[in-house]
Amino acid sequence: MPLVRATRAMSVATAAAPRARRRASMTQARAMTKDPIGTLPSRTVARSRSVVRCSAGKDQQSEFVPWTTPERLTLAAGWLALGSTAVFVAPTGTSGFDTELITSLISSPFSGAVNPLFESLFNSLGVVPAVYAALLLPGGKDQPRLPPVPPIGLSFALGFFALGPYLILREPRDEEGSIQKSDLGWATANIFENKIFAAVNTLFATFLIGYAATHCDASTIEGFKLLWTEQSALCCVSSCDLLVLSLAMFGVISEDQKRRGVFSSASAAAFSAVPVLGPCVWLLVRPTLEE
Repeated sequence: MPLVRATRAMSVATAAAPRARRRASMTQARAMTKDPIGTLPSRTVARSRSVVRCSAGKDQQSEFVPWTTPERLTLAAGWLALGSTAVFVAPTGTSGFDTELITSLISSPFSGAVNPLFESLFNSLGVVPAVYAALLLPGGKDQPRLPPVPPIGLSFALGFFALGPYLILREPRDEEGSIQKSDLGWATANIFENKIFAAVNTLFATFLIGYAATHCDASTIEGFKLLWTEQSALCCVSSCDLLVLSLAMFGVISEDQKRRGVFSSASAAAFSAVPVLGPCVWLLVRPTLEE
């Protein structure tokens, strides 16, 4: 009898062992999933959370339809208005004058050869696309309708004509923590996120505003009006282009603030209210993305 009982006990123990191992494995798996006491390395946990965030972000972004959003419809209206201004409002037959104007801007910068108000405005159209690049490229990865680099690059020459369609069709990337520094390309991480880049643009924007202000008198204003209405299609269209680019800046700064966890509608409005300089200052003071 003792031998029979011992044999039976061994059989029961043998049968119970797999069940015990399965229970232990399930318990361990649940513990690792919850990670209540830090059993997983922090990098693994962070990666898991990042995957969850990205998954949720993609689900949210896949439902985004640009042409049902008032903000995007407003941008589309601005793009059409800018095109209409170029066709129906800007003075015609000024191509020769505009060619000479550009030649003077390049060959004799800030020498007084060109109307100071227009010269400051024209150079501002080099600063604003650089600011847009720094604001848009962090959220430019995996955009389904348009890639960001071609329209941003073309905006240095064509302004809102090139950038407008991208701003209208792009999907928002405004979830806090959804974009990390490790997600960025080399140029975005090392140039457009760099505070030196922001400082250079801020200093140049400050110079342009100072140059226009210190040369602004009655004859300069009158000369600018003459350029705008009669002499230069370039002056007319460039002025309207800078206006539309500045008005569109609020939404882009707001998204960048949300992405970095510091959104305030009053703050975004304040930075975008000062054309050219305000967005540059935001680049200078904005917090860096998480590693």
